[in-house]
Amino acid sequence: MSELLELRLEMLPGMIKATGSLGTAAAEGAGKRSNKPGTGSEEPAQRVVCTLNILQWPAARKDEVLHQLSAHPGELYDLLQGSLTGGLAELDLLPDAELDQAADEQGTGLLPREELLLRVKQQLLKEPLLALALRGLTKEELLSGVFALWAEQENERDIEEGTPAPVTLASELARLERKGPAVSSGEWLAEAAAEGSLHQPGPLFHEISARPFPAMPDVIEPEEDWSTLLPQTPRAREGLALLMRRVSEAAAKRAAGLNKL
Repeated sequence: MSELLELRLEMLPGMIKATGSLGTAAAEGAGKRSNKPGTGSEEPAQRVVCTLNILQWPAARKDEVLHQLSAHPGELYDLLQGSLTGGLAELDLLPDAELDQAADEQGTGLLPREELLLRVKQQLLKEPLLALALRGLTKEELLSGVFALWAEQENERDIEEGTPAPVTLASELARLERKGPAVSSGEWLAEAAAEGSLHQPGPLFHEISARPFPAMPDVIEPEEDWSTLLPQTPRAREGLALLMRRVSEAAAKRAAGLNKL
């Protein structure tokens, strides 16, 4: 009789891959009763791989889960924390019946059936994101789908209010996909060095031209009605114009001195 010593589970879309270590109980018992090690009564553990195939959800069922999570952000938060709450818990995400059926039809090989199914169900209950991945809805697809629904809802709200709609997540991803993969700075530098153009400036460099600061900048006369603001100062407007002119002249002298450096 074999017993399960160790089990490692891997959840993939539509597949559960179980790798277990099996030992013989009778041989282990004989080894414990023997005082002489190496008598041949102990047998090494055997590695066994078993695969259970589970049907993935159709697109309509995945959309149902995405709309449920987009409408209830609290349930999405709980899901990321490892628990099923609210309406999400009523969608039967855990494939209990499907697991029993898969074990009956496909078999578990040398792995003990009841113990294997118990361990699988416990892990799916502890990490419901793995149950979604098993159904074909990975964590990345789930989050991107929920964010896309939120963006669409925001766009619809902007359209109803008459404001221009921002770029949707789907269209932005499509635009990036059309542009192709980004070229890293290291690849760009390597190609430029191979072509011998690493030291050459870009085309916009030649369009840069020096614009000297004017020696006597034009100063626009103030147009505000300063007589109302300062009724006791009859020549306030002339004084402000003089102040602006002196500041401009000082700035021109400072710029001339910087040009000589």
